[in-house]
Amino acid sequence: MEVQKPGILPGFIVRHPIGGAVYFLILFLLVGTLGGAVGILVTGSTLTLVAIAEGSAGIVGILFILRLGWVRRAGYATSGRLGDVPLYILPAGIALLSLSEGTVEFSAVTVLYFLAVALVIGVSEETYFRGLMLQSLVSLGMFRTVMISAALFALPHLLNALSGAWDPGFTLADSFAAFGLGVAFAAILFRTGTIWPVVGIHSLTDFTALLSGGTLFVPAQSPIQLATVAGAGLLALMYGLFLIRPGKEIRLHSSVYYET
Repeated sequence: MEVQKPGILPGFIVRHPIGGAVYFLILFLLVGTLGGAVGILVTGSTLTLVAIAEGSAGIVGILFILRLGWVRRAGYATSGRLGDVPLYILPAGIALLSLSEGTVEFSAVTVLYFLAVALVIGVSEETYFRGLMLQSLVSLGMFRTVMISAALFALPHLLNALSGAWDPGFTLADSFAAFGLGVAFAAILFRTGTIWPVVGIHSLTDFTALLSGGTLFVPAQSPIQLATVAGAGLLALMYGLFLIRPGKEIRLHSSVYYET
């Protein structure tokens, strides 16, 4: 009986898991940039432009998930278990932290618009970072997979300072927070086998940020504000490490099992 060889990309990922993850990071940035370039032709709204860029990248990412046959493996085929709900409380609380500084008054239409944009971002970025990239890395073992995927998640956040959209100090604090959240999100996926709660928490984080600031641009922040953002990242990091602590059986909905 002839054994079917894996395709070029799956074979590359098996031989070079980090290379595979970096490939998907470059794909995310490249398709997002091209989508944004096209978006400039149809809109003058920065927020809509971001939604077009993220949506374009997300569509391509979903096509890769389907082509690789990773729908179940990446946690798209299950909504999880009721007993896992307590695991989402702390990350959801961190997502609501932006509301502590109050919100700007918006019309109902604008709030729905913010929600739609946040959902597009959440689905797109989770498809890449916890779908494609994390799954590319699983052969490295649970801890390395979580940490490397989180570092890759934090990396694009640093680019916001280059664009002038974010204050440099906030960019550093937010990038650290993104790393912490990346650890927590990856750990939750390992613990629950479903990506959907992570998509929801990610979208909630962006939604509350938009409700609080009303814009993607972030000016210089006070030391207390920067410490709050970094502190939230540290809390998420510690929580994620707690979820994958030694002695816990960790399972993905795939053929890959881990027990530490």
